[in-house]
Amino acid sequence: MWSVSYAQLLIIVTILIEALVCYKANYERVEQVFGQEYAEIDLRVRKYNRTTTVMNGTMYIRQPLDDNMVFSSDVFHSRLGNQQFQHYPMRLPTSGYCQFIENLHKEYKAVVEDMVNIPNPGECPVTERAIYIHDKVFPPGVLPESLAPGLWKIVITGALVTKPENILFRMMVSVRLLDDLFI
Repeated sequence: MWSVSYAQLLIIVTILIEALVCYKANYERVEQVFGQEYAEIDLRVRKYNRTTTVMNGTMYIRQPLDDNMVFSSDVFHSRLGNQQFQHYPMRLPTSGYCQFIENLHKEYKAVVEDMVNIPNPGECPVTERAIYIHDKVFPPGVLPESLAPGLWKIVITGALVTKPENILFRMMVSVRLLDDLFI
Protein backbone atom coordinates (compact mmCIF):
# COMPACT_ATOMS: atom_id res chain seq x y z
CA MET A 1 0.00 0.00 0.00
CA TRP A 2 2.80 2.36 0.87
CA SER A 3 4.53 1.81 -2.48
CA VAL A 4 1.35 2.68 -4.42
CA SER A 5 0.98 5.97 -2.51
CA TYR A 6 4.67 6.68 -2.99
CA ALA A 7 4.39 6.01 -6.73
CA GLN A 8 1.34 8.28 -7.03
CA LEU A 9 3.13 11.05 -5.16
CA LEU A 10 6.18 10.64 -7.36
CA ILE A 11 4.03 10.90 -10.53
CA ILE A 12 2.26 14.03 -9.24
CA VAL A 13 5.58 15.70 -8.28
CA THR A 14 7.06 14.81 -11.68
CA ILE A 15 4.09 16.34 -13.51
CA LEU A 16 4.26 19.50 -11.41
CA ILE A 17 8.02 19.90 -11.91
CA GLU A 18 7.69 19.39 -15.66
CA ALA A 19 4.95 22.04 -15.78
CA LEU A 20 7.23 24.48 -13.94
CA VAL A 21 10.28 23.96 -16.16
CA CYS A 22 11.35 27.18 -17.80
CA TYR A 23 13.64 27.55 -20.76
CA LYS A 24 16.74 29.69 -20.92
CA ALA A 25 18.02 30.81 -24.29
CA ASN A 26 21.66 31.68 -25.01
CA TYR A 27 23.24 32.92 -28.19
CA GLU A 28 25.54 30.33 -29.72
CA ARG A 29 26.77 31.91 -32.93
CA VAL A 30 26.12 34.71 -35.44
CA GLU A 31 27.48 34.27 -38.93
CA GLN A 32 27.13 36.10 -42.22
CA VAL A 33 27.60 33.87 -45.24
CA PHE A 34 27.59 36.52 -47.99
CA GLY A 35 26.21 39.92 -48.88
CA GLN A 36 28.88 42.12 -47.30
CA GLU A 37 28.45 44.68 -50.08
CA TYR A 38 24.91 45.36 -48.77
CA ALA A 39 25.33 44.90 -45.03
CA GLU A 40 28.24 43.64 -42.99
CA ILE A 41 27.40 41.79 -39.79
CA ASP A 42 30.36 41.95 -37.40
CA LEU A 43 28.78 40.37 -34.31
CA ARG A 44 30.45 38.09 -31.79
CA VAL A 45 29.00 35.92 -29.07
CA ARG A 46 30.95 35.84 -25.83
CA LYS A 47 30.53 34.39 -22.38
CA TYR A 48 29.18 37.04 -19.98
CA ASN A 49 29.13 34.96 -16.83
CA ARG A 50 28.85 31.30 -15.90
CA THR A 51 25.38 30.80 -17.37
CA THR A 52 24.88 33.63 -19.87
CA THR A 53 26.24 34.57 -23.27
CA VAL A 54 25.85 37.97 -24.88
CA MET A 55 26.16 39.39 -28.37
CA ASN A 56 28.49 42.31 -29.12
CA GLY A 57 29.46 44.09 -32.28
CA THR A 58 28.36 46.27 -35.13
CA MET A 59 26.10 45.86 -38.15
CA TYR A 60 27.13 48.12 -41.02
CA ILE A 61 24.57 49.00 -43.68
CA ARG A 62 26.75 49.67 -46.74
CA GLN A 63 24.04 50.77 -49.22
CA PRO A 64 20.61 52.34 -48.85
CA LEU A 65 18.09 49.52 -48.40
CA ASP A 66 14.35 49.60 -49.07
CA ASP A 67 11.52 47.17 -49.76
CA ASN A 68 13.10 46.12 -53.08
CA MET A 69 15.20 43.67 -51.06
CA VAL A 70 12.89 41.00 -49.64
CA PHE A 71 13.91 39.13 -46.49
CA SER A 72 12.72 35.65 -45.65
CA SER A 73 13.65 33.23 -42.90
CA ASP A 74 13.96 29.51 -42.28
CA VAL A 75 14.12 27.91 -38.85
CA PHE A 76 15.99 24.70 -38.06
CA HIS A 77 16.15 22.60 -34.89
CA SER A 78 18.79 20.18 -33.63
CA ARG A 79 17.29 18.24 -30.73
CA LEU A 80 20.62 16.93 -29.46
CA GLY A 81 22.57 20.10 -30.28
CA ASN A 82 24.93 18.15 -32.51
CA GLN A 83 24.54 20.27 -35.67
CA GLN A 84 22.15 17.76 -37.30
CA PHE A 85 19.37 20.19 -38.09
CA GLN A 86 15.84 19.50 -39.24
CA HIS A 87 13.74 22.15 -40.95
CA TYR A 88 11.03 23.45 -38.61
CA PRO A 89 7.70 24.84 -39.89
CA MET A 90 8.11 28.27 -38.28
CA ARG A 91 9.38 31.54 -39.72
CA LEU A 92 9.32 35.30 -39.60
CA PRO A 93 7.03 36.90 -42.20
CA THR A 94 8.60 37.42 -45.63
CA SER A 95 8.77 41.15 -46.30
CA GLY A 96 10.81 44.01 -47.68
CA TYR A 97 13.65 45.40 -45.56
CA CYS A 98 11.67 48.38 -44.25
CA GLN A 99 8.69 46.19 -43.37
CA PHE A 100 11.09 43.69 -41.75
CA ILE A 101 12.48 46.44 -39.48
CA GLU A 102 8.94 47.68 -38.67
CA ASN A 103 7.89 44.12 -37.78
CA LEU A 104 10.88 43.80 -35.43
CA HIS A 105 9.92 47.07 -33.71
CA LYS A 106 6.26 46.05 -33.41
CA GLU A 107 6.44 42.35 -32.54
CA TYR A 108 9.90 41.94 -31.00
CA LYS A 109 10.60 45.16 -29.08
CA ALA A 110 12.95 43.36 -26.70
CA VAL A 111 15.20 42.44 -29.63
CA VAL A 112 15.75 46.00 -30.86
CA GLU A 113 15.42 48.09 -27.70
CA ASP A 114 19.13 48.14 -26.78
CA MET A 115 20.48 48.59 -30.32
CA VAL A 116 22.04 51.97 -30.96
CA ASN A 117 21.24 53.69 -34.29
CA ILE A 118 18.72 51.09 -35.49
CA PRO A 119 16.31 52.45 -38.14
CA ASN A 120 13.07 53.82 -36.74
CA PRO A 121 9.73 52.42 -37.92
CA GLY A 122 8.64 54.20 -41.08
CA GLU A 123 12.17 55.20 -42.05
CA CYS A 124 12.51 54.02 -45.64
CA PRO A 125 14.87 53.77 -47.44
CA VAL A 126 17.30 53.01 -44.65
CA THR A 127 20.47 55.00 -45.20
CA GLU A 128 24.04 53.85 -44.69
CA ARG A 129 24.84 53.55 -41.00
CA ALA A 130 26.44 51.52 -38.24
CA ILE A 131 24.14 49.79 -35.74
CA TYR A 132 25.84 49.03 -32.42
CA ILE A 133 25.00 46.15 -30.11
CA HIS A 134 26.62 45.97 -26.68
CA ASP A 135 26.20 43.02 -24.27
CA LYS A 136 22.83 41.96 -25.70
CA VAL A 137 21.38 39.04 -23.74
CA PHE A 138 18.89 36.93 -25.67
CA PRO A 139 15.44 38.30 -24.73
CA PRO A 140 13.42 35.43 -23.21
CA GLY A 141 9.98 36.78 -24.09
CA VAL A 142 10.36 36.52 -27.86
CA LEU A 143 10.22 32.72 -28.06
CA PRO A 144 6.97 30.76 -28.27
CA GLU A 145 6.35 28.55 -25.25
CA SER A 146 5.99 25.45 -27.41
CA LEU A 147 9.65 25.26 -28.47
CA ALA A 148 11.63 22.18 -27.49
CA PRO A 149 15.10 22.40 -25.92
CA GLY A 150 18.08 22.01 -28.20
CA LEU A 151 19.99 24.09 -30.72
CA TRP A 152 17.90 26.39 -32.91
CA LYS A 153 19.12 28.17 -36.01
CA ILE A 154 17.37 30.89 -37.99
CA VAL A 155 18.64 31.64 -41.48
CA ILE A 156 17.72 35.11 -42.80
CA THR A 157 17.97 35.49 -46.56
CA GLY A 158 17.69 38.65 -48.66
CA ALA A 159 16.87 38.71 -52.37
CA LEU A 160 15.68 41.28 -54.89
CA VAL A 161 11.94 41.47 -55.55
CA THR A 162 12.51 41.23 -59.29
CA LYS A 163 14.76 38.14 -59.02
CA PRO A 164 13.86 36.14 -55.89
CA GLU A 165 16.05 33.23 -57.02
CA ASN A 166 19.08 35.56 -56.94
CA ILE A 167 20.06 35.55 -53.24
CA LEU A 168 22.12 38.60 -52.29
CA PHE A 169 22.40 38.33 -48.50
CA ARG A 170 22.38 35.50 -45.97
CA MET A 171 23.06 35.36 -42.25
CA MET A 172 22.53 32.74 -39.54
CA VAL A 173 21.86 33.12 -35.84
CA SER A 174 22.07 30.06 -33.56
CA VAL A 175 20.45 29.97 -30.13
CA ARG A 176 20.67 27.17 -27.57
CA LEU A 177 17.48 26.56 -25.62
CA LEU A 178 18.07 24.84 -22.26
CA ASP A 179 15.81 23.55 -19.50
CA ASP A 180 16.23 26.13 -16.76
CA LEU A 181 15.38 23.66 -14.00
CA PHE A 182 18.93 22.77 -12.94
CA ILE A 183 20.89 25.81 -14.14
